[in-house]
Amino acid sequence: MKITNEASPVLAQLLKEKKADGLMMEIHETCCGKSPVFAIVVFDENDKPETIDGISVLIPEEQKELAEKIVIDLVNGELVVMAPEMEGGCSCHHDEEHECCGHDHDHGEGCCGGHGHGCGCHHEE
Repeated sequence: MKITNEASPVLAQLLKEKKADGLMMEIHETCCGKSPVFAIVVFDENDKPETIDGISVLIPEEQKELAEKIVIDLVNGELVVMAPEMEGGCSCHHDEEHECCGHDHDHGEGCCGGHGHGCGCHHEE
């Protein structure tokens, strides 16, 4: 996993504002394939997050291989998650008319994919 130099300070500020410790990664299956979803969380004593580019991220053991190619970036001032190695790519199916674009709105809070399709899904509150 990579958190870009542009995204890292934005995430750090967001975590500070939310009084959170870091991010927790989950993989959700949608109509568009597998999509990484990140929740803003406070870790408990049993959690063992790893530090990725200055941000603490909890990645379940069974999802570590999937996490390797994920990039969290800042595009046009918006946090985006790109996962080109997953079935859903970056969650944007440019050959589909419905342009699903990671619209998996059952995940609660966090940041989840999208780049230029008008959503970006920033459910921070």
